[in-house]
Amino acid sequence: MTERFKELLFLDVETTGLLMHPSARIVEISISVWSEEGHVRRHTSLINPQDPIPPLYTAIHGIDDAMVRDAPTFSEYWREMRDFFGEKTVIAHNLSFDMGMMNREIMRLDQTPLGNPGIDTVPVLKKLLPEQKNHKLRNLASALGVQHHNIHRAEDDVMALEEVLAIAMKKPVEFLTGEIGVDLALWGGLASHRYFRDSLWWAQQMGSGISLIVARSTREAATELRLEEIRLDNPGFTAKRLGEYREKGRYPLSWAEVYRIIP
Repeated sequence: MTERFKELLFLDVETTGLLMHPSARIVEISISVWSEEGHVRRHTSLINPQDPIPPLYTAIHGIDDAMVRDAPTFSEYWREMRDFFGEKTVIAHNLSFDMGMMNREIMRLDQTPLGNPGIDTVPVLKKLLPEQKNHKLRNLASALGVQHHNIHRAEDDVMALEEVLAIAMKKPVEFLTGEIGVDLALWGGLASHRYFRDSLWWAQQMGSGISLIVARSTREAATELRLEEIRLDNPGFTAKRLGEYREKGRYPLSWAEVYRIIP
């Protein structure tokens, strides 16, 4: 299997709290889709969280109750937009937060969480820009001369990230639709494993198995990877590994081998 996704989806969400807060909800989502040919689509929507937005978080992103009063709920948003998330590599600055919040909202609807391959740009940009002491997006944008006026508004954050990443890579964003995107989803996507656990947890609750797309060294060259599909009938997992010792085959697997999960 040589699967790789030929489209990218940049993602940013604004919320009413942190991922550790069970009551936190999404109040804004912005996505930006890229293909091998270049930019395809940008879409941003306020989201009605159906609960008051704490003043602390309004002070951060500027979104208040009046702004979201007539906005779609997440259920309404997801009904319209879910197809845009399929078969794409998701890219975000602090990926585990944005995708973790998305999966939390999706599971509230009793629907299957996402298991897309993902690239967390935090470790990638730390590697590409080691001279920068602070790798928060606004600091990188300022250092690279990227305009980023509406900090902590989802669309502006996505647009700033696209430009910062292109400058740091010295290549256009669509470069990541190639094999390098697979490499970064494994090397720079460790944060994605945190939201992959949502899919495994979901499979446990549903009493169903799950398919993993994992990276294996080829026989011809240990440094070359190929992707193969493995089925887990008992998707147990820990912080470092997934699969159970009683499973047949080469288990347990390291999280670092996982490229995608298919519930």
